[in-house]
Amino acid sequence: MPHAAAQGREVQFEVIPLRGIIDEVSTHLPPGARVTVTASPALGLPATLEVVGELAQRGFQAIPHLAARMFHGAGEVEEVLARLTATGVQEAFVIAGDAPHPAGDLPGALELLEAISASGSGITVGVGVHPEGHPFVSESEAMRLLRAKAEHASYAVTQMCFEAAPLLAWVRRLREGGISLPVRPGIAVPAGTARLLRIGTRIGVGRSLRMLSGEDAGVRRLLGPGHWSPGPLLEELERARAAQPELGLHGPHLYTFNAVRVARECAAGL
Repeated sequence: MPHAAAQGREVQFEVIPLRGIIDEVSTHLPPGARVTVTASPALGLPATLEVVGELAQRGFQAIPHLAARMFHGAGEVEEVLARLTATGVQEAFVIAGDAPHPAGDLPGALELLEAISASGSGITVGVGVHPEGHPFVSESEAMRLLRAKAEHASYAVTQMCFEAAPLLAWVRRLREGGISLPVRPGIAVPAGTARLLRIGTRIGVGRSLRMLSGEDAGVRRLLGPGHWSPGPLLEELERARAAQPELGLHGPHLYTFNAVRVARECAAGL
């Protein structure tokens, strides 16, 4: 498993392939920045690949999200990998995807990872993880799947986290269980808490989201009125990364919601 291929402290920025995002990235992020581009049934894989190809040509480390349920089969996987390789893309981020039904015979991320490995493309792969529990998979099954995915992946990216303690405790459980996959904490950039609550309820980050509802008085110090600010969390995770290298924490994955300038400001102090 090529762990060394994943970049360590470098921040990773996630964007959505909407109109204007290529210019936003080019304007606000430094050349060579790591930029992941989401995939969804609504926008389709071609939108992701088009943005990734253009960003790669502009010198960014462009990383497409590849959703297993959007592929019709291993043949299409190989076609997409060939296209990525031709444009200089060397990395992908593998997820199951939001489609209610698979388009082909790849129902989940593990099956897509296996298809990528079988292709012999040599592409570096990241995978998604759910420290606070997967909305549709039990904790034991999620751990079994992650152990299998780790055989094919170079790093993991968490769903949005709003609190350090549960994330760090989960990472320690991974290490105690013999899973050494480096972990990039997924952090939302500054945004209205109402919007984050809507997003988070859908993707299953419940325990942390209770903080945004104001149930934890201590957390209110981290928030403006109705607003999330990730600065204190980023600082806490950076201290943990420096003090506990055995945890294998890598630089954060910033969910930008296409607010690229704001995301760059968040990353400036890291």
